[in-house]
Amino acid sequence: LNIDYHRGLRKVLERIRAKYPNLVIQNCASGGGRANYGLMPYFEEFWTSDNTEALQRIYMQWGTSYFFPAVAMGAHVASSPSHQTGRIMPLKFRFDVAMTGRLGMEMQPKNMTEKERAFARKAIATYKDIRQVIQQGDLYRILSPYDDKGAASLLYTTPEKDCAVFFAFKTMHYIKQILPRFKMAGLNPDKQYRIQELNVQGNKPLNIEGKTFSGALLMNEGIELPLEYEYASRVLKLVEVSK
Repeated sequence: LNIDYHRGLRKVLERIRAKYPNLVIQNCASGGGRANYGLMPYFEEFWTSDNTEALQRIYMQWGTSYFFPAVAMGAHVASSPSHQTGRIMPLKFRFDVAMTGRLGMEMQPKNMTEKERAFARKAIATYKDIRQVIQQGDLYRILSPYDDKGAASLLYTTPEKDCAVFFAFKTMHYIKQILPRFKMAGLNPDKQYRIQELNVQGNKPLNIEGKTFSGALLMNEGIELPLEYEYASRVLKLVEVSK
């Protein structure tokens, strides 16, 4: 029965796709449990989980990305406080986490402040600029949230290694906390990369903003990033520059 059901579902999807080739359809990983490679050709993305709380999504999307590409992994910005955990998290943190997958919104604009709407508009425009790197690029894992070092980090790069997007998240917070250096991966050691912070919040730029570093230095020595407050995050864009 289960096999016949799947074959029947696939025939329905084939007819829908033939008639509406440009229709965007989302598959479901929760009640339907159908996030699998057999059905992915008929959908643009799948709903990763009903749990949209950003901190838990860091762990969840880390595991999901072992099996599925970012272009298929629905990752949405949800409201705060989280209706699942009650946690209150900055809009930047929620956006930065969602940007590691297929960015979407689970918020009512009418319930957002004008400052939040302005940040959201800019962040969405930023994602459109880098989504090719994230959705079609190569994923490199830098620091696992499961290592319990207080942070998580990953990086997406183009196959040509001429552009990369780096993410760092603070997953634990306590006094006098020492975070590890972030040693990047997936870059070309012989290339030079200029660093630009994305989704900037606050007026103080990073001391590495606009500076150029070799891929070898970024991978072998790494960088220290200020992640002072709870639910802090950083997104860096690395672009190859001519020597």
